[in-house]
Amino acid sequence: MPNWCDNSVKINGPIDKLYNMVKAVEQDQLLNHLVPIGEWDYNVANTEWGTKWDISEGDVTANEDYTELSISFQTAWGPPTEAFETYMSLNNDVEITNWYYEGGNDFCGVNGEHRDNLPEWKDPVWDQDDVLKECDDMFGIRESMAMWEEEED
Repeated sequence: MPNWCDNSVKINGPIDKLYNMVKAVEQDQLLNHLVPIGEWDYNVANTEWGTKWDISEGDVTANEDYTELSISFQTAWGPPTEAFETYMSLNNDVEITNWYYEGGNDFCGVNGEHRDNLPEWKDPVWDQDDVLKECDDMFGIRESMAMWEEEED
């Protein structure tokens, strides 16, 4: 059983591409839609997507004209950075921003800019490091850390 990595994604692009992404998210097949790998293979999935399985628990919201999507989902062990980078390299009219957090292995990041061994919730570096600040704003990491500390006491 993997640790689950929480992902929050914003995608901007033309309606025809984003509309099809909505359908893929609804079927938990976003990564295979973006970077098709055919029959699933562990090594191929890890190489092409950056994670061993497609998304899980996908939820998507589109703006009125389907030119911006907000998507949340989970992936196994880490974010699907490779899938997003590959898709954007082939589709220069699409922009993807991915914030991710994996509490079990103690890391977070934005678009592959990664932070490991997260500081204690009281550490002022959370307000000084843009990646840590964005991830905390997105996932409420410090608040969760404070609650865990309080429960342990």
